[in-house]
Amino acid sequence: MSDLSSSREHADRSFIGEDFSQQDLSDQLFERCNFSGCSLRGANLSGCEFLQCEFNAEASDDPADLSHARLRETRFERCNLTVVPLTHCQAYGAVFTRCQLQGADFSKSDFRLPVAGSDLVALTISDSNLSFANLSHNYLQGAELAGNRMLECALDYCDLSGANLQGCELHGIGAVGVTLTGADLRGAAFSQLDPRQVDLSGIKIYQSQAWTLLDALGVIVEQDP
Repeated sequence: MSDLSSSREHADRSFIGEDFSQQDLSDQLFERCNFSGCSLRGANLSGCEFLQCEFNAEASDDPADLSHARLRETRFERCNLTVVPLTHCQAYGAVFTRCQLQGADFSKSDFRLPVAGSDLVALTISDSNLSFANLSHNYLQGAELAGNRMLECALDYCDLSGANLQGCELHGIGAVGVTLTGADLRGAAFSQLDPRQVDLSGIKIYQSQAWTLLDALGVIVEQDP
């Protein structure tokens, strides 16, 4: 197994198939590294930065496993995390920017920080591909999720109250029990948000988007005489 104790900065290294389960790798920098097939299950990756890293190389059918990992204030930029399991993670302050996250499983992770009897939420996923990803059963009030492609993303029983979803592609999402109260949907594209099934009170949209919601209600709007 690779020794990561001699340096906190690693570039152009291959860790394919290695086992870092339960290890403390916090506050390290990884650039253009390959973690395909790695077990990072339960590892402490808090404060780490992953830049242009592979967690599921094209030739690999064995993605890395990040389930149960600690991802507090961990940053991923331009990384490939396609179908990577990220379930049950402690991930307050995690940031994913311009990443490939198709089919990634974030279900039942915790993005909260208890403060004075209430919970703060910090998660940023921006300009990334979340198509077919699983964000179900998460508390994401106020999360920053702008500019993502989220085709057929699973959002069942996800609390997205006050979340920023500006410019997202939300076609075909699974949204049983989802909460979108007060969310910012300006510029988002959606086709299956039925106001009769999802509480959309207080959401922010552009006037042009209102026609999609009226169509879902079967409302026929005609020009004034």
